[in-house]
Amino acid sequence: MPSLISIHAPGPDAPTRHELQTLESIWASQDKVTDRRIDFIDKSMRWHQPLPGVTADDVAAMFQRLLAWPAWVRLFARPPHAVLAASHLARQRGLNPGVRWVAPGAGAPFDPPKGPPGVDILRADWASGAAEVQRAAARAKSQGLVLVVDESLTGFRLSRRGAVEAFGLEPDAVLMAIDLPGGASAAILAGIGEPPRKAAAAPDAEVLAHLAGLARWLGEFDLAGRLNDLGRGLEVGLNFFRRKAMLDAELFVERPWALPRLGGKRVWAFMELAREEGLLMDKMVMLDAGLDLEVMQRLVWPRLARAVARLRVLPEGQKAPGGWREAGPTAKRIGLDELLPAQK
Repeated sequence: MPSLISIHAPGPDAPTRHELQTLESIWASQDKVTDRRIDFIDKSMRWHQPLPGVTADDVAAMFQRLLAWPAWVRLFARPPHAVLAASHLARQRGLNPGVRWVAPGAGAPFDPPKGPPGVDILRADWASGAAEVQRAAARAKSQGLVLVVDESLTGFRLSRRGAVEAFGLEPDAVLMAIDLPGGASAAILAGIGEPPRKAAAAPDAEVLAHLAGLARWLGEFDLAGRLNDLGRGLEVGLNFFRRKAMLDAELFVERPWALPRLGGKRVWAFMELAREEGLLMDKMVMLDAGLDLEVMQRLVWPRLARAVARLRVLPEGQKAPGGWREAGPTAKRIGLDELLPAQK
């Protein structure tokens, strides 16, 4: 099983001299970006070229090599089939077939509607740190349950081997629901010990080609490293602009950099303003590995700056207005040039 790596370790989170100059210039100009929209909501894995002519066994072997630790990999045409296979796995081991979803940091576990659980499916994407995730994993093990880590969002993003490596976990299996280009999806269940005996429909040839292309791309490209760099760029930019606007409590970004989360009292208004600026964001920021740091500075930072500046003068409790407004009772429409001196 892979050793624990730190995803919250101190890093170069302060702007470099060059970055600071760029950020100051962006804040002073508040230029509107009219280039292409940036989508940090899309969860799909879309950065690869399909690899046709492969079988389900071929693709399973490719993912087994990528993950390194599982003894077996099974592919499924639909994510619910992988969850059902985890339930069958529990039944094979003499346990209850019920599935309980556990997501540290996102609320109480969701117990199965029919009887006690035999499987804990653990999501780590909302956890505040490794200790919280490890406690949930240890609880499942102490109860004798099958521990499945849901890597649908964390897989390959937090590290090459996902949350299992990032948090030092030793699950019975991992589950990945993978969104692919064109609205297609598939799922993977991989684990140790005896595999599920019941078979389910494998993905069709087109989806297998995408999965094979994705596996090949993941083997050649440092996805976690690219996302880590982009996440750092997002944090540096947002921290600079929110401090300029004196919005520390109203808006902030939380690590890990590879899968950052937005928070604060006014995060929903900020996301709406960012959308109006052509930057689509949700509280869980799905960074686009097709971008680089130059694009982050040229297309993302200016949009962050304008959204933060607009949030600063938006009356609390209101959503994004059609134009710029004072926070005063007259609600007079004013131009951006009039607002900038107060923001600098």
